[in-house]
Amino acid sequence: MRTVIRVLVAVELLACTGETPTGMLTLAPPTLSVTATTHVLPVVNSTPELQVSASLRNGTKLRIGVAVGTQCPLLVQLSPDPTGEPAGSLDASMACPHGGSTLELAPGDTAVLTRVLGADTLASYAAGLYGVNVAVTTSIGLLGVWAGAVQLPLTTSP
Repeated sequence: MRTVIRVLVAVELLACTGETPTGMLTLAPPTLSVTATTHVLPVVNSTPELQVSASLRNGTKLRIGVAVGTQCPLLVQLSPDPTGEPAGSLDASMACPHGGSTLELAPGDTAVLTRVLGADTLASYAAGLYGVNVAVTTSIGLLGVWAGAVQLPLTTSP
């Protein structure tokens, strides 16, 4: 009977400390890695456009669906930012609705999503330095990254 009580006390102490019996910690599961960049596209006889690209890499052991298509283009957010540092946060309103087109990424797959912001869209922003953030809707959640900073109005090097 005393042995049973000692075992129960030991188990309860481990449970109260929140540690596993081996003391090992577990890491969060890996997720889709996303990096983003911007590129100024020269347009003949017109104002340049801004191309924003998100490179995706599935480093997990799971298939991951990525929302794509005209109903869910790559979300690009420009934030007035005099320092050019990442700004803003993600919220559920940025995610694409379920049921749209998806691109399935198998383990080890890569893909690039691209969106071009035309001169008419960029003209609605005042001159200045803007931080560029992108968000990608996946089957495991909404992922956001910083794509850098851009100076508006855009100029191209001769």
